Amino acid sequence: MADRRMAAAGRARCQAVPPIPSAVNRSLHSRIRAFIEAETGELGCTERGITGQRYIIYKNAFDKIIENTTAYKNILSAIKREYDESINVLLKGQRDSLFLQRKLKSMASESATLVAYKNRAMQLQKKIEIIKKNTAGLETRLQIAKDSRNVKDELTEETLLPEKEISHFKLIPGLTLEESVNVEDLCKHLRKLERKLKDLKVSKETKYVPVQIKTKLSQEINQTMQQWEELVMANEPLKLRYIKLKIIADAVAAWGYSDKSVSLTEFIWPNMTEARSLKEVDSPWPGVFDDNDPSNIDEAAYLLEYVERFTKLFEEKQYQRAAIYVANCPRGILHNMEIMEKFKAVTEYEGYVSPLLHFFEAVMNSFSAVRHPPNAKMSIEGVQCALTHDRLDLVIRWVIQQRLTCSEALGDVIYDYGDTELQSIDTCMALAQIIYSKSDVHKKAVLCMCRLGEISGAMAYIHGSKKFSLDDYLFLLNNCRNTELLQSLTREWNGNPAALSIGLAVLWLISNDLKEVGFHLLKEIYDCGQGALEQAILNDAVSTLEDWKEIAEACNTHNYNKLANSIFTVLTSQGGGTVITITADDDKDGAKLTEHVLL
Repeated sequence: MADRRMAAAGRARCQAVPPIPSAVNRSLHSRIRAFIEAETGELGCTERGITGQRYIIYKNAFDKIIENTTAYKNILSAIKREYDESINVLLKGQRDSLFLQRKLKSMASESATLVAYKNRAMQLQKKIEIIKKNTAGLETRLQIAKDSRNVKDELTEETLLPEKEISHFKLIPGLTLEESVNVEDLCKHLRKLERKLKDLKVSKETKYVPVQIKTKLSQEINQTMQQWEELVMANEPLKLRYIKLKIIADAVAAWGYSDKSVSLTEFIWPNMTEARSLKEVDSPWPGVFDDNDPSNIDEAAYLLEYVERFTKLFEEKQYQRAAIYVANCPRGILHNMEIMEKFKAVTEYEGYVSPLLHFFEAVMNSFSAVRHPPNAKMSIEGVQCALTHDRLDLVIRWVIQQRLTCSEALGDVIYDYGDTELQSIDTCMALAQIIYSKSDVHKKAVLCMCRLGEISGAMAYIHGSKKFSLDDYLFLLNNCRNTELLQSLTREWNGNPAALSIGLAVLWLISNDLKEVGFHLLKEIYDCGQGALEQAILNDAVSTLEDWKEIAEACNTHNYNKLANSIFTVLTSQGGGTVITITADDDKDGAKLTEHVLL
């Protein structure tokens, strides 16, 4: 019994002593603890609690412990499986709980949802009834319109477009694609079209008449002229009789004032003889019928009355009628700058069209009557006024019908308008080119052709006119930085020599911050094949070796080393020089510098 007690006491003493972990276990424990702290810190789940991330971290840590044990691996694996199954059961219960909660909520809201659906169905049913009612009304109106059209005229394929054409989308003239779908831009364009429509209606009422009226007036004029000729023929013998009677009457009156020593018959006999000898009304009796001649109207008084009538209309603010009065004025006496300034000074008027534009329309329309267009200054003012009101159509008509006095300033006005209104740039460039050509401003005419992309036509114009100087070519390069134009100017064209020296062109481009354009030209020549650049340099009779040396140095400065070496090689072979290559050891990038020394 005592032995048993001593054995039990010994076992109790042995159990009180904790096990001493080995160095390997301490290292494993430290690594696992560090792993857990690092992972929880990275994932931000340092607080205690049950989360999916913490579960994964400790699961991985438990796996590491199992991997590094031998004796208790099966026990630990069984414990881990039990934990995994318990956690899976908890997770499944959590998911089932969420599902049941959501299902419970949906079941609780089924009644409210059903009521909402019923209300929505009733609203949609009402809308459908309204739409059906409107559709029936529109179909009735459409049928009435079709019936009325059928009464007047049978429908043709042109009046009703096929469905393909109706469904086909087409851009609105004068608007971009973005503006065509923008409500504000469409409203603005609609107001503009309404103003144009109103102006056209006014023009139709005041400036134009049906062609039938013109035919009728022509017939009336012909009838009147025929009647006038008949009356003139019938009036000739009456005029002759009047002259004869006047001769005799004057003779009788003269006998009455005489002493009557001679009888009346003897006194008037010579006059009677003279009267009988008259066969027609001629120069012996000038001024006899001048009072009754409609061609002898007092022109000065007529012109004065016309001016007074115009002044009255202007003072009564009837500007449109006054402008039409200007168009019909005799000899174009109102087509002057003073009248233009009067219209220009008007700032308050009715309608959308300014009185000044009415004036210019009247002046340009009367061109055929006065037989000469308005002067250069008035032409410029008229074009500026039309463009201010966005009436490019008027400018097109005036230019095509030659109703303007062409000048360089007039071309500049249209050219500048094209730069600001990009949608009309092609039309403006074509109009400006016509005006520049008529004004002998050839460089700007060619510039307009280049802006239109007509490089071939521009080169034909240049070689055809033979009036281009070096400054003109440089003007083109400065205002039209087109690589195709530069190539055309520096190459032969249809058997004609190059218009511009390659070296001179490249030097000018380099000095005017257009280096890349010049280098691109040289590179294209260089890429044409071996000897192409050398041939271009040798054929350049304008540029000197110093000029090409400057070009080569610029190429070297901007990292076009192949071009620079090729140019220096050609210059060395021509000038008898040497090429020295020096390496700069103290350069930051350790690059090689090439110094070409020409003797």
